[in-house]
Amino acid sequence: MTHEDTDSAAARLSEIAAYFREHPVTGPLEGHATTVTAAAPMRIGTLDYLTATVREVADHTRTANPDAGPLPERLQDVYTWMREHTEHAPEDVQVRADAIEYRQWLEHCLEAGDHETVRRQVRQQPCPKCGCWGLMWMQEHREAYCTNPECTDRDGFSTHLSLARLAHVHATANRKVRQARAT
Repeated sequence: MTHEDTDSAAARLSEIAAYFREHPVTGPLEGHATTVTAAAPMRIGTLDYLTATVREVADHTRTANPDAGPLPERLQDVYTWMREHTEHAPEDVQVRADAIEYRQWLEHCLEAGDHETVRRQVRQQPCPKCGCWGLMWMQEHREAYCTNPECTDRDGFSTHLSLARLAHVHATANRKVRQARAT
């Protein structure tokens, strides 16, 4: 991954899980009816998000290596587990694993409200269609757009890229750089 270890997909996943387990008091304590059952330890939507994240990593890893074994105990260790169990897989499987980790890191940033990190990462990538360095992150659409007026689709709209497409381009470019450095 090109981002620092202190800000990795694993670190962001752990941060999201830890943050949303806490329920800060946001209103007055008096005048509330007591509940018969305890509240959930985290927002259910966040739990669904975390479950889907781990499921995607596990499904990809077990497809590439059915003998991968059980998932790690700690949530943030799933990416290390995936890398360890796909390191001898074909190159396309490894690129997909890198793309999953990078895309999920960006999604974790968005889930945590860190839009600036995503914006900065998008600006550091060239447009895969035209090659210019004019990508802009549009938070409302959760997509990147190319600012080159010549870079349009068949209908004349600006080229736009989802997080999944950006992650695939990023992972492929990183793989090519590593191969070039190895020779």
